[in-house]
Amino acid sequence: MKKTLSILLAAVMLLSFAACSGNGSGNDTTTAGTTAAPSTAPALNETLEEIADKIYKNATDFEISIMPATEIDLADADAVNYYLGVASADSIERAVFSEPMIGSIPYSMCLVKVKDGADKDALKQEILDGVNYRKWVCVAAEKILVADCGDVIMMVMSSEDNVETIYNAFSAVCAGSASEPMTKAGETEEDIELPEEILG
Repeated sequence: MKKTLSILLAAVMLLSFAACSGNGSGNDTTTAGTTAAPSTAPALNETLEEIADKIYKNATDFEISIMPATEIDLADADAVNYYLGVASADSIERAVFSEPMIGSIPYSMCLVKVKDGADKDALKQEILDGVNYRKWVCVAAEKILVADCGDVIMMVMSSEDNVETIYNAFSAVCAGSASEPMTKAGETEEDIELPEEILG
């Protein structure tokens, strides 16, 4: 009888240890899940065109007359390279560009929706490294900035002031959750050398 009671007691103790360790791992999973998806994460459920509109509404100091955001044809490799500086659109679900009504103003903003499972950080770096800040020939952007919010990447290049204004507006649209910007210097007006065919 004592033997049976001892075995039963040992079995109960083993079961209680197993239950305790199970509860502990369950709590770890919940905590990890909460950390990975904080409640403050922005939900950019709008279209890229709507996000662009919101950015310009928040950019109160921005004074360039801009055309409506226009979709980039991802099947056109030249267009993808011209606006984004990337060789392939394989990681991109959709993209739009927003540029001035007058072509001689060095300003461009692009929004890119990244495909599920694509390497967003690698795409951001490729855009920063590849985009041509002298694509207007006679003028050049002083600064290029790339940032993201959720699955949306924003690239803007223009003067220092315009880039700062647009990044702050993008951050406001993202409820302050935009990533730290990646930046690269372009050229000031004094640095630009005009092609000889233009100089005559």
